[in-house]
Amino acid sequence: MTTILVHGAWHGAWSWERVVPLLDGEVRTPTLMGLGERAAEASEAVDLETHTADVVRALGDAHDVTLVAHSYAGFVVAGVVAQYADRIDRLVMLDGFVPQTGQAMTDQIGERGPAYIAEAETDPGWRIPPAPVTALGVTDPDDVAWAGGLLTPQPVNTYLQRVRDPVDFTVIEDRTYIACLEPALPLLDESRARVRADGWDYAELLAGHDAMITHPREVAALI
Repeated sequence: MTTILVHGAWHGAWSWERVVPLLDGEVRTPTLMGLGERAAEASEAVDLETHTADVVRALGDAHDVTLVAHSYAGFVVAGVVAQYADRIDRLVMLDGFVPQTGQAMTDQIGERGPAYIAEAETDPGWRIPPAPVTALGVTDPDDVAWAGGLLTPQPVNTYLQRVRDPVDFTVIEDRTYIACLEPALPLLDESRARVRADGWDYAELLAGHDAMITHPREVAALI
C-alpha cells in the first residue's frame, strides 16, 4: 500500500512530517515545484500542470494508492485522477478545493481572484505571498514560529491555469472529504457542498485548515 500526501499552496513536504509516522505502508510526500525546499525553482513557467506532473512522478509505478490532497492540491490531483484513476484506490481531500472542469483556483477564492489576475498581468512571474499561518488555524506559538518560517510564496500561474482534463472524482469509489471546521474557511463552502451532493464520505474535524500540523493523529486516523 502506498500513500501519497500532496501539500497545499505555500507549503511543502515538511507540512506532513507529523502525519507520516502515523501511517502504515509506504508514504510519499512530494514537494511541488517552486515551493518549500524547491522555492528556488519558482518561475512564470510553473503552473497547475507542472504541479500535477510532480504528483504523477511521485506516483511512479505504484498501484493501490491512497491519494491525499490538502487545500489547493484538490486542483492538482484532479488531473492525476483523470489520467490514472485505475491506480488510485482511495482519495482523501483534507479541507480541499474541489474544482469543476475548466475552473481555476481564482474562480474559488472570491475577491482575491481578480486581484491575483491583475498582478499576473503586470508580472507573470509574481508569487502570491503566504497567508499568516494563524489564519490557517495554527495558534500554538512554537508551531506558528516553525510553520510560519517555512511557508513560501506561490507561483501565480498555478492559480490562474484552468483544469483542462474532465473532472470526475466519482470514478474513485472510495473517497472521503475531511472538513476542518474550527474555524471553517468560507472559501471552501462551495467545495463542501459539492462533495456532499456527489456522495463523498464526509468527516468533520474540529481543527483549523492546517490540521495536519495541529491535529496529526486525527488526520492520520481519517486517512
